[in-house]
Amino acid sequence: MKKLIQICLALFLLQGLVTAQTGLSLPPALEGRIPWDLEKLSEAPEFKWINQTSPVRSLIYTGEVYEGKVTEVFAYYASPATLGEQNTETGEFPGIVLVHGGGGTAFRIWAQEWAERGYAAIAMDLSGNIPSNQQDNPWGSKGTRLEAGGPKQDDGHKFFRLDEDFNAQWQFHSVSNIIRAHSLIRSFPEVNPHKTAITGISWGGYLTNLVAGVDHRFSAAVPVYGAGYLHEGSAWDNQFDSLGADATQRWVELWDPSSYVANATVPMLFVNGTNDFAYFVENWQKTANLARNAQYSMIPELKHSHLHGAEPGEIYRFISTQLENKTDFISSIKLKQKGSQARYSIAPSPKDVYLAYTTEDKRSPEREWKIVPLEQTKGRVSIPAKANLWYIYWIDESGNRRSSEVKGWE
Repeated sequence: MKKLIQICLALFLLQGLVTAQTGLSLPPALEGRIPWDLEKLSEAPEFKWINQTSPVRSLIYTGEVYEGKVTEVFAYYASPATLGEQNTETGEFPGIVLVHGGGGTAFRIWAQEWAERGYAAIAMDLSGNIPSNQQDNPWGSKGTRLEAGGPKQDDGHKFFRLDEDFNAQWQFHSVSNIIRAHSLIRSFPEVNPHKTAITGISWGGYLTNLVAGVDHRFSAAVPVYGAGYLHEGSAWDNQFDSLGADATQRWVELWDPSSYVANATVPMLFVNGTNDFAYFVENWQKTANLARNAQYSMIPELKHSHLHGAEPGEIYRFISTQLENKTDFISSIKLKQKGSQARYSIAPSPKDVYLAYTTEDKRSPEREWKIVPLEQTKGRVSIPAKANLWYIYWIDESGNRRSSEVKGWE
């Protein structure tokens, strides 16, 4: 027993040393299981500019090895400086890493939008592609394969490569490439390396959870839709059925956000919709509850797409509050329940308060939710007897759509 304690202590101290030196660390249960070189990931990768003159520039940086070749990763980069503006106060801009979802790519418009807000933004492709300059719409994902591109973002590489080398698995590359993008922009002279954030949409939100549990250099993280406990009910039930119980357990241990979020130290805002078809309400809340510093925005009937996932103003206002000491996202709730009665207090006082609940036990995307206005001055509410899930939903003075923890799933 004494020897076991000494070994555990040594591993704990080693993890602390790695974190102190690099700002990165794996969750304790994954130490030694996933062969990321954390020291190398903490350094800026080699890169080359493809376009260094446009307002939104493009570059390629070095990734992991795949099929015997060192991979290349495409990214868009934009900042207030590339748009022709100046930060007259410090000469440094806060940075943000933008992570696309399934079927997506690096989005030029996304980088530009954040640059217009005052951020240095990098948006990388995680499918081994380079985006086409001719898209059907600003959020189009047409692209061509990079000669040295990494694994495709298909179900085969996401779920069914567990028996192969880690270099054959999409998550291994994606987490690495996101951290490399972060290290890269932190090395740019115009970026303040101590003020960076990450946000991702759908599978990008899923990856944001993983990265937040490894890369502790961020000051804020906002996963949109993406959550963990996917094997307990999600759009990928068939994939887990195909894996079987043993492989599913291994997948969960290696790649489910529930294995990472508790290791995150960064303030996180979890955003989702009540009827999201991919990431179900209960599992989203279970994931958020693992985070050390979490706030919630469960938006009634939020649609699922890159456009809708990038749109909520709550994302920017939360990040700017964390990075720039703004006060656009500071309201909080205290909630106590006793039986069918609940008391709540929200400060600062919001514009509107609602009870959101569903009495249905259908699959998460098929449920009907009721949104009932509350008299916020009373600070109490009776929970309907047939409510399976419920939460307090409020809109603050800045227009943020906020929520308490979703109750009833336990």
